[in-house]
Amino acid sequence: MKRSVIYLVGLLPYLAIANASDLDFKYEVLVDRDLRSLAVSVCFDSPPPNRLFGNDSAGSLVSNPRLDTGEALEVIDEGIVITETELGRCIFYDVLLQPRTQGEQRGGAETRLVGQKHMLTSIGDWLLRPEPDSGYRQFQISFRMPSGRYVSAPWKRTGEALFVGYNSPIAWEGVVVFSHQKSDVIEVNNSIFEVTILGKFPRLDREDFNSWIREAAQGVSSLLGFFPRSRVQVIITPSDRGSAIIPWAYITRGGGAAIHLFVRRSANLEQLLWDWSLPHEMSHFMLPHIDSGDYWLIEGLPTYLQHLSMTRSGSISPDEAWSRLNSGFLSGERAGNGSTVSESTARLAKRGTYRHVYWGGAAFFFRRDVELRVRSGGNESLLEILMKYHECCYDESQSVSADLLLGDFDSFLGYDFFMSRKRLDIEVQMFPDYADAFQELGLQFLGGHPVYEREVRNGIAEHIMSVD
Repeated sequence: MKRSVIYLVGLLPYLAIANASDLDFKYEVLVDRDLRSLAVSVCFDSPPPNRLFGNDSAGSLVSNPRLDTGEALEVIDEGIVITETELGRCIFYDVLLQPRTQGEQRGGAETRLVGQKHMLTSIGDWLLRPEPDSGYRQFQISFRMPSGRYVSAPWKRTGEALFVGYNSPIAWEGVVVFSHQKSDVIEVNNSIFEVTILGKFPRLDREDFNSWIREAAQGVSSLLGFFPRSRVQVIITPSDRGSAIIPWAYITRGGGAAIHLFVRRSANLEQLLWDWSLPHEMSHFMLPHIDSGDYWLIEGLPTYLQHLSMTRSGSISPDEAWSRLNSGFLSGERAGNGSTVSESTARLAKRGTYRHVYWGGAAFFFRRDVELRVRSGGNESLLEILMKYHECCYDESQSVSADLLLGDFDSFLGYDFFMSRKRLDIEVQMFPDYADAFQELGLQFLGGHPVYEREVRNGIAEHIMSVD
């Protein structure tokens, strides 16, 4: 194997923060009743670093930074500069959040007032931290909330408003919510899901949402036998945009695994269970953070796996899953407009080539799964490779490149498989040849519905979409 460090899945990095004495620094955050004004202190057991960082907006939101000695500190665009570090151990600063109130959220983490009652905050706007590689890795954060208000955060909860976490890269987004709504906590296969609902849904109650999350998590857990993260923060916000059941969703990894879903206000439970968005977002955590623009891999693998997990959870039938895959591959191939998947990935933001990229990546992993299963008589599969990766190399606190990830996959097989086919399917051909894979499985489609050829009954198609 290319890397010899062994990690126990779900335990890194939280094994390291089991004892309070192991913490490198501690925060206290006083939240005012308006949920906009924060008074933050951060204290270090040793001399603090020379700088504390947030995102590009932090410098405009932070004011009055000072040491416990009374020494005023300099504000910079991304945070503050610290002087006289031998004298002070604590830094104090104030924050006045500037939440968005107009329109609907369309991107990743941001600071926004939801329904005039809930303050959704991007941690990069106000939580100033040392660079992770500076040696400051673990911290405690305590919130002092107004009466009747609660906090949801991506870190490990150790009290009603107390958390411990690892200092993830500054660029990794994360969300903290100040709300009048207390979170629900559900457990699926030893993983904790903390669910916060930011609004009212006339056809859904809290137990409906919990059932939806439980079913999706069980489906994803069935792929490897466990859910890939030990704790997940889930935020649900009502949406009035468009006709989709879930018009937008995204994950964050800053401090821990989190999923933010925008759900159509008029949705019901049956529609949620039929929708693919939550299994897709959960499947992202099968992979570590990928530190490149290889969105064909980042989005392609979850796009394929969502169909497998939904059949295992019972949300859709195997025939429905095959129909969705075939339809997606067809639409993705047509969206290429003469470009390779790699070329579409390079101009993803400018030309909106999402469908070609997402479904091109899904077709790549579908082909690899079928190839592995056919050549091994069903003894090898993409899921077996992912299992070996989790046993060997998965580290939720680190980024890896796409090529390193695929190289690790090849090392488990002992030969060049994923990398060589990546060059062909993603960089040379216009789109992976999914039709050949369907032929290997003995599957044809009539009117969009799967038909099984009698002469090809190797059982592999049934095993891929197994409901056992």
